[in-house]
Amino acid sequence: MLSAAALVLLMLTLLSGCAKNKVRSAIDEVNRHCPVQVSMFVRMLSAGYDNDCVSVRYELDDRMLKIEGFRDNAELMKKMMLAGYEQQKEFVDAILDAGASLQFDIEGRTSGERFTVTISPDELRQTQQGQVMTPQERMEASIMMVNAQGPMELAEGMTMTGMRVEGDCAYYLYEVSPEVLANLQTDADGLKTNVRYALENLSEADKADLRNISNAGKNLGYRYTCPDTGQSVEFFFTQSQLVDILR
Repeated sequence: MLSAAALVLLMLTLLSGCAKNKVRSAIDEVNRHCPVQVSMFVRMLSAGYDNDCVSVRYELDDRMLKIEGFRDNAELMKKMMLAGYEQQKEFVDAILDAGASLQFDIEGRTSGERFTVTISPDELRQTQQGQVMTPQERMEASIMMVNAQGPMELAEGMTMTGMRVEGDCAYYLYEVSPEVLANLQTDADGLKTNVRYALENLSEADKADLRNISNAGKNLGYRYTCPDTGQSVEFFFTQSQLVDILR
């Protein structure tokens, strides 16, 4: 089975310079190698070409990512997909030469729920004109990805419920038990130090996601709230601190 990277290269090779009469054969060749694992949570199942539309079918592991988190933000999803083609000029040119649109059909692995994102030729041309997404939109996309994973139990008595922008700060939000809150209150400075260390040692991919926060001019905060008492512990890293941490 081809890797996702090899499959993209194959599509570029087959579609480069082709018109409508060659697109079908390219799609047939792609399908010979499907399904392909695109990322930890996404598989490409198949591709198709009909009525001047190149369609790609994906399966989302909705045990880990809530499909409604993406379906309810379809326009932001479209922007993310367009941004993914900014560096794929040959592929974009080939699709445009064929006069085709792009359609992505995404379905949940366990739920079977589906939604579709369609990119018109005019929208696809945006990738040839510079940055498709603003810093604000890139931050919103990163927050959408976090919220699609929540709620997530991180340890006994601590659950990450999501992420939200409040004023000049993007907050990670947690619900904690009274016992955990008491421990956090006892050593709030130590908590911030530990979080900073964790951020400094993130993978480059995770750091790139968090840079979207600082690039949008926001601070990064953490809020731990006990639903039983309404009390909370919170802190934040300023934009400049975040830039330094994520170097």
